[in-house]
Amino acid sequence: MAQVSVSEKRASRMKSSMNRVKTLVQFALDKGAYRAKSFSARKVVVDERVRLKCEIPMCPHFNTTLTCPPNVPTVDEFRTVLRRYRTAVLVQTRAPLSLAMDEFDKQEVIKYLETHVAATAAKGGETSEAYRSMEDVKLQAIRLHKLVNEVETQALSLGFHYALGLIGGDCMLCPKCVGPGAGCRRPYQARPSMEGVGIDVVKTANHAGLAFEIPPKQEVVWSGLVLVD
Repeated sequence: MAQVSVSEKRASRMKSSMNRVKTLVQFALDKGAYRAKSFSARKVVVDERVRLKCEIPMCPHFNTTLTCPPNVPTVDEFRTVLRRYRTAVLVQTRAPLSLAMDEFDKQEVIKYLETHVAATAAKGGETSEAYRSMEDVKLQAIRLHKLVNEVETQALSLGFHYALGLIGGDCMLCPKCVGPGAGCRRPYQARPSMEGVGIDVVKTANHAGLAFEIPPKQEVVWSGLVLVD
């Protein structure tokens, strides 16, 4: 009986891993991802300047949200861990933008983002088209978070025991985070953002072949990342 060489075993393991990654990408698409694609984890771009933007100008979530800096791994810590992964899966959701977005003024946007609820138009108390667009943008961010959790769980079931998911933007699982010093209400679902650990989302998406428009004009694309092996 012929013995299987070490190189043949390695090739077999690599083929098995590639097939499982393909299955994972298809799983994300079947779950409703706008786009999903696997790529080399070496193409994930980490830049200290991304993390610095959490502090300058000061993001309202900085040190008030458990999944935002400084309550997440540092850029150096994440970069060290990232080297242990070979493959990443980028998943995206999207929300079309209404032409009425041009009607927003700065204070209206700030008010919306602070309350995280759909506001009403000044006339008649009906929700404006622009605000409906903003509400859909928020819902797609939450949808991305759910999708990242599902893809990470599926990766674990496929044998990627160190699968790690990262979302886009701040965590919106709760109306208001309990903040530092208290226990997270949803510790198994909450995830840090790509930006929070220093990932340049735009460059990483470009490297993955899933580029999106910045600043957005026609649609907002939310990107999440799952490191799988």
